[in-house]
Amino acid sequence: MDEGVSIIIPTWKGGDIFKKNLKALSNQKYNGDKQIIIIDSGSTDGTCEAAIEAGAELKKINQKIFHHSRTRNEAVSLTRYPYVILLVQDAIPISVEWLNNLVRAITYYDVVGVYGQQVPHIDADLYAKFEVDYHSEYLGREPTIQVIDSLDEFNRLSYDEALRRVRFDNVCAIYKRDHLVRTPFPNVPFGEDMAWAIEALKQGYKVMYQPNIKVHHSHNRSPEYRFSRAIIDTIVCSELLGKVRNDLSHLNAEDLYIVSSQIKNLVDKTYLDIHQQYRRRKKISVSREYHHKFLSRMPLVKRIFWALHGMFRKIDFRTALDFGMKQSFENHLRYIIEIILTKYPEADVEGLCSVIDQVASSMQGGLFGEVYASYKLKGPVPYEIQELISPHLRGV
Repeated sequence: MDEGVSIIIPTWKGGDIFKKNLKALSNQKYNGDKQIIIIDSGSTDGTCEAAIEAGAELKKINQKIFHHSRTRNEAVSLTRYPYVILLVQDAIPISVEWLNNLVRAITYYDVVGVYGQQVPHIDADLYAKFEVDYHSEYLGREPTIQVIDSLDEFNRLSYDEALRRVRFDNVCAIYKRDHLVRTPFPNVPFGEDMAWAIEALKQGYKVMYQPNIKVHHSHNRSPEYRFSRAIIDTIVCSELLGKVRNDLSHLNAEDLYIVSSQIKNLVDKTYLDIHQQYRRRKKISVSREYHHKFLSRMPLVKRIFWALHGMFRKIDFRTALDFGMKQSFENHLRYIIEIILTKYPEADVEGLCSVIDQVASSMQGGLFGEVYASYKLKGPVPYEIQELISPHLRGV
């Protein structure tokens, strides 16, 4: 327990929440040596000064060269203790025993990595609370050791079964340093934590989810961010697993435009239902124009063509919309609303309307990402699909 740990935190404009992170680390009841390494990408808000004041080792890099995998691998090369902890700047350890529990888990169990549970921040909005709580319920309340017994067996798993098998995140995770040096984070632009877990598991090692180790972590995001993030998450997971949940390579760019229109209609209908349920008719000031924002990044001529095409032809819905896609979206949205109404009875109309925006944006982004990934797994992505989706593959 007293061999020492090295804690790595990438930062950029960490602000007050990063200072809370540092304070929580300083309050840990841990008897071993502790090395804190901060890799900062050009903060100008006092983040670097706070790190130095807390006794951390600071390495500054140009923001343009930050890379989720390579930057973390570089930080690992600076560590000097047998256990390495990866943390993000806005993840706040909840218990003063947090560090002891991490070290205890990695030393007691036959695993090379352990990750913990996330709990929403106090100021989390309604959807952020739901997102984090729902994910924790998905992962389970009991410690779980993940292993791949054979590649043949793993390759036969469905998309969802395979994803559950390799889930891992470095919001809060501890690794055996020697393994992390031998098997560094793969050179992927995003999802480096799960990519690493897949490599480790395929080599016959084990990783562990330990929900007794908790950090406060959540994000209040805009619908536009949720849309882009869902696209990227879906594409990355599909690339790492080598499969998609549903093959949607029969959909084209025009189909995605139609789906977007259908989702917008669904959102408007659900707004009305919520107002009726609460018996309130006042206008709610939430962003309702989002669901066509992605079109603004397309060439004007193509936007006009699609708009006219939709006006002057009878849409035959020859796509997967015929087979229940619209109904599936509606069922999913209403399912989430029912969960939120049950779990968060304090929810008001404005909060629920915001949830509708964010859920719809995530569903739409997931669909777009799955179409893109379906094509990419088979070969080149059609130009129109690439043109529609590629602007959203940056800045997340």
